[in-house]
Amino acid sequence: YELGLQLVEELRPLIPKGVAMAPWALRWILMNDAVTCAIPGAKRPDQVTSNASAAELPALAPEAMQRILAIYNEKVRPLVHQRW
Repeated sequence: YELGLQLVEELRPLIPKGVAMAPWALRWILMNDAVTCAIPGAKRPDQVTSNASAAELPALAPEAMQRILAIYNEKVRPLVHQRW
């Protein structure tokens, strides 16, 4: 849990100004060729609207994609990759 919170803070500077993290993360998910849809959770109508805005966001910059991959490889992969 603590690592997850730390990684959120490492990702935060990559998010364009005025964009919320949830739609930005959904946009990242939708950029994967193997993904045909994402089904995010939402408890309130404004969360549904925010999640849907991911479809309108531009693709993440190559630099952001590289940084996300580096964060995963450095800090997440060693903890989970052996599980698959």
